[in-house]
Amino acid sequence: MMKKKEKLFNDEIFSEKIYNDTRKKFEQMSEQLPDLLASIGAEGLPTDWKFIESITHNERAFREWVEEQGKERQRGKFLTVSEIQRNADELNEFYSRLIPYVNEIRRMRTARLPFIAVDDSVAVDMEKVDELARKEATTKVDATKVQEYWDAVQRIEQAKDELRNFEDANNLPSLFDSELLFTKNGHIWRLNYDRFKELGGSAELFAEMTAPYFSRK
Repeated sequence: MMKKKEKLFNDEIFSEKIYNDTRKKFEQMSEQLPDLLASIGAEGLPTDWKFIESITHNERAFREWVEEQGKERQRGKFLTVSEIQRNADELNEFYSRLIPYVNEIRRMRTARLPFIAVDDSVAVDMEKVDELARKEATTKVDATKVQEYWDAVQRIEQAKDELRNFEDANNLPSLFDSELLFTKNGHIWRLNYDRFKELGGSAELFAEMTAPYFSRK
């Protein structure tokens, strides 16, 4: 009865380095999040997920929200030119103070940090972080094809071993690790296997390059 071939390759390849690096990246973000939210809250803004999501879903979201606040201030009111300018300056300063924090949270969203709503604030789902890190670190492969490729490579290695044994037995330089020297048209040629194939790999050329090693007196 033929012995079943041992399965050398799995359908998934898991990288501990990618897993650890991904977890560390998300953990660092989660550690920064409370300070970012506190900075936004210190300006009198809400820090619940609905609001944070609304001002971070694209690059213009927070600017558009600030501009809308400016319109709200003017709606139904008479304001002098100086008051309008003062409001604009105040909102611009407000925007400039907060945009670094908003952008940082938006960057976290782009990086797929898994946020969860917690009462009137936002936290990070650490179970989801582990799930994402594992997914990032896992590569699914066709193990059957990998095995076929491996077998083909092993046949090449076996053939190389046979070639080296033949070379050793006949005191030949290595066709793969060294060069065969011969004279052609008054010039000394040095060919290894790669160069031999580049020049066509013909039987005629092989005969010329091996003639010095197998000449009969």
